[in-house]
Amino acid sequence: MRAAAWRVVASLGDEFEERVASWTASAPWLGALQERLREALGYDDYRIETPIVFNRALRDLDASSTPSYIIVADNPGKNEQLSRNLRYLVGQSGKLAEGWFRRELGIDFRKEVIIINKTPIHTPKTAELRKLLALAGEAGGEQPLREALATLLADSQRWMAGMAARLHEALGVPLWISGYGELGPRGIFRPYAEALSRECSNTPEKSRADILLFRHFSMNQFAIEMKARRDPSLPLREDLLRIGAENRRRILGW
Repeated sequence: MRAAAWRVVASLGDEFEERVASWTASAPWLGALQERLREALGYDDYRIETPIVFNRALRDLDASSTPSYIIVADNPGKNEQLSRNLRYLVGQSGKLAEGWFRRELGIDFRKEVIIINKTPIHTPKTAELRKLLALAGEAGGEQPLREALATLLADSQRWMAGMAARLHEALGVPLWISGYGELGPRGIFRPYAEALSRECSNTPEKSRADILLFRHFSMNQFAIEMKARRDPSLPLREDLLRIGAENRRRILGW
């Protein structure tokens, strides 16, 4: 990548790691709350190791890296938060994405894609962020945990949206947002949607034409979307731009 782009990427990696450390220090109660959620939902196949997850794969990048896409997933799940991983999209969804990118685009997902999230706060499944908030509301003690968690969740989303916009501007490659169901007015990721819209409010249409929204790779949702909407008369990369932009305009309004 260009020297200027590498400086942005390296700086953002440092900032993100510092942010994760700061968020973690500000919420010493979070791990215990996540453990309570895990037990309440009956997940016996893992334990909470990292409440807020920095993506260690960002440290694999250097000035010789040539990213083709920036992927924005939802939040770290069971595998992502394990101390031996601390990387995003390494569970089943990641395997589906990795296979699709290799098979359809000839891209090495682990080397040519920068993966970030809408928030680095862990839950086993994204939908369980709401359950974590509900559990925080039930918790006793002097501190209003639900309010603290809601603030942390929103603040992390706003920062991550800014990170996505800065990476997109620096690298000039498509910004692929995986999962749009929770970006709507009542969605858990509405703060992310609003922050990204603000970040891009003054960006010319030509520059944001490759900010793309798609369904998740999980449970083959992306494959289902592509089967339903793919125009075989268009080259795949061109059709991805069409479908992803249509989703962006419909969901985000721009």
